[in-house]
Amino acid sequence: MPPTTSFVLGASFLLKMATTVAVADDAPHCVALNQTYQTKLATCRNESPTNYLSGRTWCAVPSCADAIKAAAHRKAEGCDIELTSLPLSYCTDQCLKDLEGYQRLYGSCSEANTTFLVENCVMCQRMFPQYASFQESCRVVATSNDSYVANFYNVLGTQFDYCLRQFPTAGLTFPSPRIPDQSSSNIPVGWIVGVIVVGAVVVAVSGTFIYRRKRRGSPASCQRDTLTVTTLSRCQPSHSPANDDGRRTTAATQPSFHAAAHPDIRFDPYMIRHRIPQQDIVHAALIASGGFGVVYRAAVFGRDVAMKQLVPSKAKDAKAAADFMREIRLCARLDHPNIVRFVGVSWSTLVDMAVLTEYMPHGDVRQLLETDRQHVAARQFQWAWPAAVCPSRVPTTKAKVARDVAMALRYLHGLDPPIIHRDVKAKNVLLSSTYEAKLSDFGISRIITTVDETMTSNVGTVAWIAPEILCGARYSTKADMYSFGALLSEMDTMETPYATSGHSGDGFSNARIALLVSQGQLQPAFTNAMPRPLLEMAQQCLSFRDEARPSADDVIQVLESYLQHPA
Repeated sequence: MPPTTSFVLGASFLLKMATTVAVADDAPHCVALNQTYQTKLATCRNESPTNYLSGRTWCAVPSCADAIKAAAHRKAEGCDIELTSLPLSYCTDQCLKDLEGYQRLYGSCSEANTTFLVENCVMCQRMFPQYASFQESCRVVATSNDSYVANFYNVLGTQFDYCLRQFPTAGLTFPSPRIPDQSSSNIPVGWIVGVIVVGAVVVAVSGTFIYRRKRRGSPASCQRDTLTVTTLSRCQPSHSPANDDGRRTTAATQPSFHAAAHPDIRFDPYMIRHRIPQQDIVHAALIASGGFGVVYRAAVFGRDVAMKQLVPSKAKDAKAAADFMREIRLCARLDHPNIVRFVGVSWSTLVDMAVLTEYMPHGDVRQLLETDRQHVAARQFQWAWPAAVCPSRVPTTKAKVARDVAMALRYLHGLDPPIIHRDVKAKNVLLSSTYEAKLSDFGISRIITTVDETMTSNVGTVAWIAPEILCGARYSTKADMYSFGALLSEMDTMETPYATSGHSGDGFSNARIALLVSQGQLQPAFTNAMPRPLLEMAQQCLSFRDEARPSADDVIQVLESYLQHPA
């Protein structure tokens, strides 16, 4: 029998046992009504594949819905109701919504002392009023309205204590359990039976969590269970609230990436949460390599992922290893649909440390440009297509890709503190299975921690670097917008910037490009086919003076307008 099933049956067993302690002196008509209820309940148990705490599935069984009606009918006729009766309004939509809300909160609360996040403790606090709502809307029979509180402390007391000790300034409060008067001989039975229903709910909801903890052995293996059930979503890092458009306004609830974080992510409690055991990473195949790192395509719990590692020579270099860990920590912080999603991290030693991200099957935009350039007579990667045309080979447009990248930049620049990518170019824009563009490669990205912080200059690729950076000025979000303008040139000409100017981008040509750009004598070029509103926007992005460049929000407005009405 699967572990989760045994817990559900355990809940039913508690209900059956509790029935034996209920004493009633019913009138004849109540005896008949009670017999009807018991008969329908027995039929329900035989016909339903699940316990009543499965909610909508259980209520869909006609005999179970009839059992609820029979229970409510007894109450309406003034009959005494045993404390273990089914809730009297159980199969109503409001009741089931309250039950599902309670189950979600309980699941989060039960992990409060293993996730190290205040959010889980907040879920513990919200669980109390949510259960009270469930009890009221479902008309749960209980000795008192707050009898469930004591049972919560009995089951989750460790989590409550942890939350209060770990987050003393978070304003957390939990109701105090009411201790029954032990001098009364009939109170212990009533008190115990009065919490049977909530106890059954707790057991049924917690069965899967308890089983997972026993099976996995340590918090570091959380991904093995949760990734399988919820497709990696529950093992994503916690983030601050976002607006509908994906902008973030605060990093208050995000992990620290400065003094508070352990310099070695192998000992950082936050990062340990996202560790994936190496034995769960299978079918690794090399797809890219460079001077610093290698990238593999692999699978984790049936899902394709990209796995990046340092080359062995760099893994032994202290600075390279520290930079790689900083990149991993940054990736774990980011959460936006147009940024390649962080999946987890894996290691057995420092040398084989790897970061896992979602796999992007259609490669990068640079590859797309090079492929489409070969189809001179039938190029499909255009700025826009008529509404009736849907190219089969490239089902997206340059304008959509540009919009997706701008959305990612708006998110990064809107964080508190802001993050500057510093290497926006076609090679770092990847395409999903649906050709959604996502920004990647945060190896040289930086968080601006103070207004006056001077960031290392000349770290990007020369052809995409803003003139003020080439002159030694500090990086700002406007430097990313210059690189975005260079990306627009790259997509329009289908060449790297300055390729048609006789510069190969290697050796001395880099120095020549840097000199001319820094003096305002050279800018990326565009073709005559570039749509006028997009050309004007791109040229603004490439302004020599950084204050003249638009923000990511500004370019999104232009791109959205163009996508609605292509010129």
